Amino acid sequence: MGIVKAKNIDNDLHYMSSTGAEKGKPYTEAQLKGEFMRHSTGEGGRLSRQDLKITFSSLGSSAPGWGARQALRHVDKDKDGFVDEEELEKLVGYAAKRGYTTK
Repeated sequence: MGIVKAKNIDNDLHYMSSTGAEKGKPYTEAQLKGEFMRHSTGEGGRLSRQDLKITFSSLGSSAPGWGARQALRHVDKDKDGFVDEEELEKLVGYAAKRGYTTK
């Protein structure tokens, strides 16, 4: 995810990420949900540990594998190894608390 456009605000150049957010700003919950769904490879939008690892890496995690394991530990209520639609909101909240910012 690289810089794709810029806009001029009060004569200061602010770079925008490909999500449309200002560079260095915290992701919104909607943006985080979009990132997770973009990396979903499972049927019905289910997210596997590998999907989570890829998403945490794209968000800038220095330890995406650890982040994926921790996320599953916190949000996978039925312990099936996947984040399903019912668990997605909790996952987004979990990720939001980690403080990821746009690049």
